[in-house]
Amino acid sequence: MKRRFFLLLLLVVAGGLLGLMVLRDPGYVLISWQQTSIEMGLWLGGLLWLLSLVAAVTVIDLLFKLLGFSDWWARFMNGRRQRRSQQAFEEGITRLERGDWQRAERQLFNAARLSSHPLPAYLAATRAAAQGQMWERAEKYLVLAEERGNRLVVGLARARLLLVAGRWEQAAVLLAHLHDRHPGEDAVRRLRVEVLMRLQRWADLADVLPQLQKAGGDDSQFPQLEKRANREVLAWIGQTVGRADKAYTIRRLQAYWQALPTRLRGDEELQAAYAGELVRCGADDEAEALLAATLEKQWSNAGVEVYGRARSLRPDQALARAETWRDAHPSNPVLMLTLGRLCLQNRRWLDARAYFEAALALRKSPEAYAELIRLLSQMDDRAAQRYVVESLGHMSARLPDLPLP
Repeated sequence: MKRRFFLLLLLVVAGGLLGLMVLRDPGYVLISWQQTSIEMGLWLGGLLWLLSLVAAVTVIDLLFKLLGFSDWWARFMNGRRQRRSQQAFEEGITRLERGDWQRAERQLFNAARLSSHPLPAYLAATRAAAQGQMWERAEKYLVLAEERGNRLVVGLARARLLLVAGRWEQAAVLLAHLHDRHPGEDAVRRLRVEVLMRLQRWADLADVLPQLQKAGGDDSQFPQLEKRANREVLAWIGQTVGRADKAYTIRRLQAYWQALPTRLRGDEELQAAYAGELVRCGADDEAEALLAATLEKQWSNAGVEVYGRARSLRPDQALARAETWRDAHPSNPVLMLTLGRLCLQNRRWLDARAYFEAALALRKSPEAYAELIRLLSQMDDRAAQRYVVESLGHMSARLPDLPLP
């Protein structure tokens, strides 16, 4: 309201001053052509000239519209602008691939400024600025691209920009936001998997991978990656046993295990990992029962190894069950190691020694050496020294041949 009043007042003052000038010196204009002459006041002549100019421009514009010249001119100028944009874009991409980041950025920005579809040029300019570590300018191009639409594509470009800058945590937050807004977008999930792997955020990764596979992700690495993520989560829960009540940790392990889909709970590697964490937390009987049922159906070296570490309340039954597996796997070093450990639980020292030696005969493993040396040391058997030397020789077999004192 105040602005309108000020403009009105300004017009009144200007009109008054103009009127005073006309009264003081009206002047005159003389137009002569052949035998005809026209004389009028200067101010009236100026007004007529201005009105004639406006009328001429109006008539010309009307004729252009009637004849279609305006549309032709607009198309001509737009085509010329698009050709310049395309040329700048091609030059910018060429310089970008050659590593001339600064000139590429300038050419691509010009291409975006001239183009009616500037998104590709803005994204390419972002890439050029990022390669030159001009992060602020790269973000400016993304903002300009976002104003022209397709926020999903711009969001993915921004996430990749954060990755190039090493800002992985911020990229993870952005990708989580994009995933919430575009849950069916395969590219978002794949990039999020890459970021979560780098950050080792296994719980989030275990949630994302099933969705990606369900949506038709055909990456052959996804099943193994999913199993690894769940193993890491189980290990993380098990590691909290020293900071929390054992019973509480066991309940958390059980709840997480039951929440897994059937296909994962039937995997022998995950079963062994779950049983191993139960053993760590003191739930040996539950681990033994799980592995006993599993190993009867599907053999697993990892499961057999955990079975030997479980401290059963019925060690004689655990040993008897494991001995039934020996007929089907007579040359399995992991089974021999497990039988030796179960013999220790049953205080059958000589049988334990025989099994440990059989395991070493099949494979020179540090675990078998350690178990045998520990047993022989407690039995005051001089053979322990021989096995110590042998184990050290086995561990140092790859040392270079160097002079010794």
